[in-house]
Amino acid sequence: MTEEGSVSTAKRTTSIDDGDKEVISKIPNLEIAQLRFLVNSPELEPSLKASSWKALIEVCFNNFLSFPFDFPICFTMNSMKRNFHLLVISKIPNLEIAQLRFLVNSPELEPSLKASSWKALIELIKENEMGPYYKIVCDEIGAAINETMLCELKEKNEKRLKEIDAEIEDAEQNLGESEVRQALLRKSEYLCQIGDKEAAVAAFRKTYEKTVGLGYRIDLVFNLIRLGLFFLDHQLINANIAKAKDLMEQGGDWERKNRLRSYEGLYKMAIRDMKGAAALFLEAVPTFGSYELMSYEHLIFYTVICAVYALERPDLRTKVIRCNEIQEQLTGGGEKGALIPVKQYLEAFYGCKYDELFVVLAQLESERLKFDRYLAPHYNFYSRAMRLKAYQQFLTPYKTVRLDMMARDFGVSKAFIDKELHALIAAGQLHCRIDAVRGVIEMNHPDTKNHLYRSVIRLGGINFYFSLI
Repeated sequence: MTEEGSVSTAKRTTSIDDGDKEVISKIPNLEIAQLRFLVNSPELEPSLKASSWKALIEVCFNNFLSFPFDFPICFTMNSMKRNFHLLVISKIPNLEIAQLRFLVNSPELEPSLKASSWKALIELIKENEMGPYYKIVCDEIGAAINETMLCELKEKNEKRLKEIDAEIEDAEQNLGESEVRQALLRKSEYLCQIGDKEAAVAAFRKTYEKTVGLGYRIDLVFNLIRLGLFFLDHQLINANIAKAKDLMEQGGDWERKNRLRSYEGLYKMAIRDMKGAAALFLEAVPTFGSYELMSYEHLIFYTVICAVYALERPDLRTKVIRCNEIQEQLTGGGEKGALIPVKQYLEAFYGCKYDELFVVLAQLESERLKFDRYLAPHYNFYSRAMRLKAYQQFLTPYKTVRLDMMARDFGVSKAFIDKELHALIAAGQLHCRIDAVRGVIEMNHPDTKNHLYRSVIRLGGINFYFSLI
């Protein structure tokens, strides 16, 4: 090595501080390796894992590093801005497009908002060259197809697919298996991007067959789950969630397991399994990273909506009200104040402010639940279930309570409460009776212990009888 080379090497590896003392280079930073170990540790407490995760993200940003995880990363960097939501896994397909499609199909959306949603949808269709999807949307809502636009999109699709097919052929003839897989993945993602569901599913499955690494295979399954969520294809989603779980048991890393919670939680909410969704969302909140599915603000919204329905008061307090991550977002109000009603809803229910609860529940129903494509099919069920839960919470401490007093506390008329309670009592959902003459509600709290005891005796007797036969 020349003297000049030795000097330049020394300059790169040492530095002189103000006291003329040499400082040995800390490259690579071994603290990063320790943080990487901690976030992958299955035995570390969730709170410590969350803080380690945040520290790892910060140090990677500060040092302009790629993320040192035990899995292949497909992050898109945007001028290295220090916002983790900008460093996301592939957003193909773009689920915002599916939400816009839902909005333009909603009969209850205001015409002005529907027009702006349609305009935004068309722009995204053009941007993503979605020829097949454009025709589906126009046929669905009865809109006239712009033939010129459709022809342009189809030409772009055909041209790009020919280019990718040529890349695949070249890779198969001249390059290695890794290059073949990457070319197949490009085709799969492009078909997914343009909204050709059947072709995309077939392409992803072909790519899966050519893929060896477990992490890569799990990522392909995530792609198929997202495609299923895009079209709300329940069979596709169910099959691939089950497949992802099987692959995780073979050795999936912590980050992918965490992402799977968000995927499964979102789907459980979409099929009205609010309890299952709440449990998964609460696990995902501290270390959320599935920005390809939804924003962190949306995760908090879904978590609170599901948790208030699913959790008993003690669990609601410990897991939601005392959760720093949730409270940080609720206190901030979210973008454009979207989380302010959610915070009011949580506080009104837990604080037994039933008149406020009914107002904010109606607001959430009319402004959010009806226009969310996952929650819209269930908003009537959810609203009714939460009113029932509020009635149960109100009535439980009492043996008898006046009907007019209950109506006053809920901020509604006596006739409304009377009608609601009669329907719930007839359905067997409330254990009480209304004395119309005295104008009171008499509680009939079920004696669960005696009921359980009688059931055990009865079933035990039957089992004993059959054992003698």
